[in-house]
Amino acid sequence: MSEAASRLCRACGLCCDGSLFPNVQLQPADSAQALKALGLRVQHKKKYDFFDQPCSAFKNKCCSIYQERPVRCRAFECQQLKRLAQGETREEDALKKIEEAQSMIDVIKKLFYRLGPTNPRKPLLQQYQQIIADPINPALDKKVVEERMQLDEALSNLNEFLNQEFRCA
Repeated sequence: MSEAASRLCRACGLCCDGSLFPNVQLQPADSAQALKALGLRVQHKKKYDFFDQPCSAFKNKCCSIYQERPVRCRAFECQQLKRLAQGETREEDALKKIEEAQSMIDVIKKLFYRLGPTNPRKPLLQQYQQIIADPINPALDKKVVEERMQLDEALSNLNEFLNQEFRCA
């Protein structure tokens, strides 16, 4: 990884903090036991092992098990990294995209806080689903209805932005 790419990853963390993905499926070359021993909260469902996001090894915007990280984590390159490697963007422009995404996420988190308790150890989408699952009376809770509409729009805008700028097609 280039120095510029490394700086982008350290500034970002969207692939580890639950913003891009709800979970990461382990691959055959990964040892679930070894990853558990490193502190990763590996789960088993049906025929595969996975861990939920935000990743328990993601601390201070760094992977605490970087040298032993799972195969999917090693292989993943967001659109910003790919564009940087191909000369389609500059580091400064990619950093602006990261800042824009983080700003959008901050707005969503503020709305979560106003709308009710959520578990920050869950991905953004699961926190959203927890908020929306709480029934309200639209006639009595006009402010809540308005804030939920703002949340819907903010999450929709974030997902569109993440699909265009970070998630791989």
